[in-house]
Amino acid sequence: MGERGYRSPVRARHAEDTRRSIVEAAAALFAERGYARTSVAAVAAAAGVAVNTVYTSIGNKSALIMAMTEDGAADAAAVETARRIDECSDPREILRILAHGTGQVRKERHEALTILLDNRNADPDVAAAADMATRAVRTRFKAVASRLIAVGGLREGLTGEQVEQTLWFYFGFEAWRTVRGFGWSWEESADWLAEQSAHALLPATG
Repeated sequence: MGERGYRSPVRARHAEDTRRSIVEAAAALFAERGYARTSVAAVAAAAGVAVNTVYTSIGNKSALIMAMTEDGAADAAAVETARRIDECSDPREILRILAHGTGQVRKERHEALTILLDNRNADPDVAAAADMATRAVRTRFKAVASRLIAVGGLREGLTGEQVEQTLWFYFGFEAWRTVRGFGWSWEESADWLAEQSAHALLPATG
């Protein structure tokens, strides 16, 4: 009984390591070859596992891209950003935290997000994964909007929905693609987006 209890965490860690290797291999191949041209067998070879291991660990190709997206939604940087926002009572600082937090997630998940955004109209599996990623981000923004409403200091008359939509406008996927397309650094982009969102949501000063 004791021996089983000792081995179980080891097996769990091994299973998680295998899963991570498979997801990372899938993401790299999706980016290199495109989703449509990547097979489960190719993912297995890249991860150094048997094809059956891919199926038992995660599933088919659509499950692979969903797993990649779920990992992004649970990103540690996003969780830490949410924690810091929950502890902050300054609306301008909340926007700054959100800007730099979303920037960190975009930087870390750039490859995966590019796959989703560039291929969402070409394949229903990718479209479903992209929709999942969008819902996850907008759910977080809705929570941030609620926090901003709760701490106060916003322009008069703004509803929670309007605040959430404004956050999506300034910190959503396309906003980051646009500012990064200008050649700005991640830090420059975050600072600019934070400032612009403050102009949109906070009363004018001076």
